[in-house]
This record gives sequence, C-alpha cells and structure tokens, in this order.
Amino acid sequence: MIDISTRVLRAMIALDEVRHFSLAAERCHVTQSALSQMIRRLEEDVGLRLVDRDRRRVVLTPEGERFVATARRVMAELEEISVDLRDRSELRKGRVIVTAQPSLAAHWLPPIIAAYQARYPGVQVGLHDAPPEKALEQVRQRQADLALTARGPGLAGLQHRLLFRDLFVVVCPRAHPLARRPSVNIASLEGQRFIRLIRSGSIAQHLEQALREVRLVDTGLEVEQVATLAGLVAHELGISIVPGCALAYFDPERVAAVPVQGEDLSRPIYLVWPAGAQLSPAAKSFVRMLPLPEHRRDLG
Repeated sequence: MIDISTRVLRAMIALDEVRHFSLAAERCHVTQSALSQMIRRLEEDVGLRLVDRDRRRVVLTPEGERFVATARRVMAELEEISVDLRDRSELRKGRVIVTAQPSLAAHWLPPIIAAYQARYPGVQVGLHDAPPEKALEQVRQRQADLALTARGPGLAGLQHRLLFRDLFVVVCPRAHPLARRPSVNIASLEGQRFIRLIRSGSIAQHLEQALREVRLVDTGLEVEQVATLAGLVAHELGISIVPGCALAYFDPERVAAVPVQGEDLSRPIYLVWPAGAQLSPAAKSFVRMLPLPEHRRDLG
C-alpha cells in the first residue's frame, strides 16, 4: 500500500481547485517548489502522471481527476472522524454504561443520572441493575464502564475505590415497640418475628455474622426483593434489617427505620472499573459527579 499523507491529499485538492501551482502552494502554506516536489513524488510512487503542466495552466489527467475525487471523500471522512472525536473529548456526545445493584439503581442513582444528563445532554447513559457478582462480571467483560456495588467475590482484573458505607437499620411496623426507640442493638432483637432476605443475596451475607448469636423467631418468610420485604413489614408480618439505601422502598407512614447502635454493621459500596483501562471522557465525567472521597480524581 502506498503511504499517502493528508498533506498530499490537500495539495492535490488545492491544485484541482485553483489550477495554479503558486496559488495552490499558498493555500497549503508551503513553497511552490515544495508543492511541486510533493506532487512529483506522488506520481513516482503511484507510477502514473496525475498532472499535466505548462506555463499558463495546470490540467489534471483522468487519473489525477479520479485521485482527487477519492481524496475529497477521504478528507471528508477524516474530518468526520476528527469532529466525532472532538465532540466526545468535549462531552458533546458519547456514552457511559453503569451497572449498579438494584437498591442503588432504583433510588440513589437516578438523581445523579438526571443531573449528569442535564449537564451533558449529548452523552447517553446506559444503566444495568444487577447483584454484585453479575455487576463485576459485566465490568470485566467490558459490558459496562463502571460498577457501583457491594464488593462481591472475584475482583481479579478490576480496580475499586470505596464509595461510601451503607449503614444497616431495623425496619418495623409503626405500631411495633421498637419503633419508639431512638436506636437498637442486635441483642434487643431477641425473640422478634424476623423476615429474611434470601440467604444467597449480598444483604443477607453481610448480616449473617451479626445475627448468628441472636435467637429470632422464624416467620417462614424469606424473599429476594427488598420491595417485597417492604410490603410484608408494612402489613405487620415481622421486622427485618436493611441497608439505608433500601429505605426508599418502605412507606415511612407505615414503617419505622431505627438505627443499629453498638455494632459495626454496614455494607461498603464500591466504585469498580477494569484494571489498566483508560476511562472514556464520558465515564470520567460521570465519576466526578458521584459523592466520592477526595481520591476520586485518581481514576484512569
């Protein structure tokens, strides 16, 4: 393949438009001799005469006309690429895909996405709601740029930063005796009717150790979705423990949220992205809008 620079393409296009070497050289910001050498080297490389010269005018050969027609298409496509890259760099267009666990995706993240799209209306935001294991795999497979999730197993090939610690609270019906307390400890849940979230879920796994020494009354209710749990508690079928980010699922007029004291009971939420990956301008700008600790600008 012949190595043809954009300078040569511009030179041939200018020569076709003005049909004069000195005027074409002026347009290309080179000397006339430099332009002549450029065209002559091109003709030698392609093995064809592209320009007929005499003292009064310049005429392109049929091969030269075809070359210029192609050169114009190539330059138009290069300009389109240049504009597209510039728009993405300056956030006039682009795309960022975020995967987040459902409690964050449903309530914590939407106002952040709304603020981001108001600031960068040309950038498209994609959102997946997924449990930690799936969220991490989506980032690892480059199906998402970022994950906002509790730390799941298998962080190989990923980088992460602590976003915040999601404190757990007891949720109980408004008429329940615990609802009148300013706070509770785990021991005070002894003998309470308890509704469990499915044991394989990330919330239950964080609570397993803390609840191991407490004798709870098993209601027989074990659910997967926090929204289902919210309905059961609201109908006074038992109490439970959930992270603070899940409280938006609960009706505050029917359900009380009581802080847990005396326990280091929290769920760390991480920002995760591929190891060694350079985040796109769209992804970097999204990270800057998250309420991260001061090390947020260390990313990619």
